[in-house]
Amino acid sequence: MAGPTTEPAAAAVRTLVAELESERDALADAVVERIREAVPEFRRLPRGTLRRAVQDTMGRELAALSDIRAPSDEELEGSRTIARERAEQGMSVESVLHAHRVAVNVIWTRFGELARERDAHVSTVLAFSETLWRWADAVMDVVASSHREVELQLAREEQQRRDAFVLALLTGSSDAAELRRESATYGIDPEREYLPFRARAHDGDEGKALSHRTALALAGSDGLVTGLDGDAIGVTARKPVPIAGLTVGIGRRCTLDALPAAFTQASRALQTALAFGHEGVHSLADLSILPAVLVDQALGDAFVARYLEPLGAMGRHGAEIEATLRVWLDNGMRIDDTAKALHVHPNTLRHRLRRFEEATGASLRSATEVMELWWALERRRLVGAPRAESG
Repeated sequence: MAGPTTEPAAAAVRTLVAELESERDALADAVVERIREAVPEFRRLPRGTLRRAVQDTMGRELAALSDIRAPSDEELEGSRTIARERAEQGMSVESVLHAHRVAVNVIWTRFGELARERDAHVSTVLAFSETLWRWADAVMDVVASSHREVELQLAREEQQRRDAFVLALLTGSSDAAELRRESATYGIDPEREYLPFRARAHDGDEGKALSHRTALALAGSDGLVTGLDGDAIGVTARKPVPIAGLTVGIGRRCTLDALPAAFTQASRALQTALAFGHEGVHSLADLSILPAVLVDQALGDAFVARYLEPLGAMGRHGAEIEATLRVWLDNGMRIDDTAKALHVHPNTLRHRLRRFEEATGASLRSATEVMELWWALERRRLVGAPRAESG
């Protein structure tokens, strides 16, 4: 690193910078043309706007160069303001940094010409060069950080608008005509049918949101997703693919105006599937009458009293019969398959089923009573009530 600048070198720098200052208008014009030539993105910026920014930056830059010092916080704040403006105008940080380097090179080139014309000492050139590049580095750091801040802010605002759109789409909280107008902005075809979905991690922490990657996988490339109370909610053009550890409820496929009602179905399907410990992707139809079991608690309790509570008086035999009934229903009420699953003789199975009928007065040949029995077993599974204890 070079030592302190000598007074003769400092004086020579001030003299040469004063000449640059006298040419500021011409230099600004040159910078504007060079930037527009080298950085195509800046051609969409009005020439006058760019020139004012160049003159403003150059004024602060020449002041620091004349004093052979680093830029002040106030001077950097001016660069920060311009950087934010460019970011808000949609220009990339690469283009903005490129434009800044172009401007610095114009100043450096013109200084070199003046230095040769005035036969400046090498110490003068070094003092100017170190100050110029110290200025350039500081400004580029500010430009990059400010641009990134704006990008993040704009991304957050865009995501908030997208989330609000998805929520309004699924809950019907906005005017249908307005949603149709906005749909193109988010890649949604108002004439196309979509599946609404609601998903949650199976046995996950309540209120813990799914990962961003998982949520996007549910929506697919043609869908949209956001979060609601820890769940991933959204619309998709195709049925979500099952994901391990995830429970998903889906509504019927429909156009935008019918999505709120279909989303209610998806929410109910999710609630039911979670209550009964089912992973995978489920519609209400897939869950048969489990949604009714979940909602109609009084009826379920009545069936438990009718078909299961009498088994409690039988001690361990009652618990054995209840477990047998579950396996029998799971195997389609087929005697041989159920006996094989339980590792018992078919006659032993028939004996257990007969004892159930005797204890409850029910008939397992009645479709209605078999359905009510199934309902009672699912209700007990849901509430976790104890089975008959052994005596």
